[in-house]
Amino acid sequence: MVVVMETEAPDSAVEAVIAHLVESGFDVHRSSGQTRTLLGVVGDVTPDDVAVVRELMFVAEVVRVSEPYKLASRRFRQASTVVEGSWGSIGGERPWVAVELIGLSVSSDDGPPSTELPYEVAAGRPFDAAVSRSRNAPESVGALTCLQLHPNAREREKPIAFVERAPSWGANSWIGAAERELSRRERSVVLLEAGGEYPNGARTLEVAAIARAKIRTHLPIVVDVPTIAQRARYCAAVACAAIGAGADGVILRAWVGREGATPRVPATLSWLDAVSVAERVRAIGAAVRQ
Repeated sequence: MVVVMETEAPDSAVEAVIAHLVESGFDVHRSSGQTRTLLGVVGDVTPDDVAVVRELMFVAEVVRVSEPYKLASRRFRQASTVVEGSWGSIGGERPWVAVELIGLSVSSDDGPPSTELPYEVAAGRPFDAAVSRSRNAPESVGALTCLQLHPNAREREKPIAFVERAPSWGANSWIGAAERELSRRERSVVLLEAGGEYPNGARTLEVAAIARAKIRTHLPIVVDVPTIAQRARYCAAVACAAIGAGADGVILRAWVGREGATPRVPATLSWLDAVSVAERVRAIGAAVRQ
């Protein structure tokens, strides 16, 4: 359930309600806005629990949540979450654009020194962060913080938990998986859309899944463009469509290896093409958010 405190309820009253809920065996997550405080209550809530909490001082409303998630729900937090750090802002007004670097050895703890990187890669512009799918990756590549997409990466390398939507999942299952991550209170959570899957293995951008999730959850959504596109020629269209559908960011894949060599990973753009797509994505984001 979600407990809505009255406007400008004193902190002592909020703490008293939290203490009651904890003593009753519930796990409580507090979300404070400018004028109201919401308490997300996790546990086996009975009608008697709801009735008792409604009688506590400064409680304005108690809402039974029927979705298979609470902490991730917009009932608990109406404002969209923005995940901020050295990797940029995911969920803000400006689309977040990350890049997976192909053809560059980044498997060591420290990564390659900036002096060994091409200037444009070392500078990182116009990307917000780098991402890695391996279990071992550096903390940064040039000027870019490197975030882990691998579900079993070491905790030090995962300030963000990217919760990928399985091809057969609807919005509720996807957000429910994010709910389990939120309940651990260990790190920020971002939803990762990797597309639906046809029997032949082809992927498709699920615009409806993004739209439904944006309505039901406050968590930001990032689209894994190369996994969905599967070919470099489709990456720009998928990335632009994702931002147009309401996604908060995209991941691109760029070749930074030896000039003239052929990437061994599909859906890999040249650095210049990846930069061009990033700039188009930002332009679309600015247009749709006006």
